[in-house]
Amino acid sequence: MKIGLLFRLGSFWMGAHWSPYNKRLCINLLPCVTIWVTGKDGITPESRHCKDS
Repeated sequence: MKIGLLFRLGSFWMGAHWSPYNKRLCINLLPCVTIWVTGKDGITPESRHCKDS
């Protein structure tokens, strides 16, 4: 499991999103600020190639 913080102007939403493809949970408590958590064998935002936000 990995955890990180991401600042991205394109993430102007609030809420949570689970990506079964990336095995990652993204949570935006503030617009443009994302806390992400990957599951086992999950793909981090740094290693992804435009699959989802």
